[in-house]
Amino acid sequence: MAGTGLFAEILEGDVYKYYADGEWRNLLLGKLLLSSTPLPERLNTKFKEVNKVIDAAKSAQKSWAKTPLWKRAELLHKAAAILKEHKAEIAECLVKEIAKPAKDAVTEVVRSGDLVSYCAEEG
Repeated sequence: MAGTGLFAEILEGDVYKYYADGEWRNLLLGKLLLSSTPLPERLNTKFKEVNKVIDAAKSAQKSWAKTPLWKRAELLHKAAAILKEHKAEIAECLVKEIAKPAKDAVTEVVRSGDLVSYCAEEG
């Protein structure tokens, strides 16, 4: 299964990808992250990977804090526009993952975009 459209960058075959520390990375555990397994070494690997992503996010936050307010607002407005532009695909994920009614899912995505725009304006 490959990702399509909005999700083409995050799913390559059966391997999930994530963006951290300025680059796209393959999820080391692939599908194993989505299944529960009693094997301690696999769980330990999963936690190490999650910790790496958290460390990368902490590092990115420091540079984000140095970004001028106007630039952060500009980027947040772009993020809000992307949410609204792809509301149907994102809403479809909500429907599949949490069984949210389709109409409510679209409303949630649009409201999330509005909230991101609001945060951009409020700083």
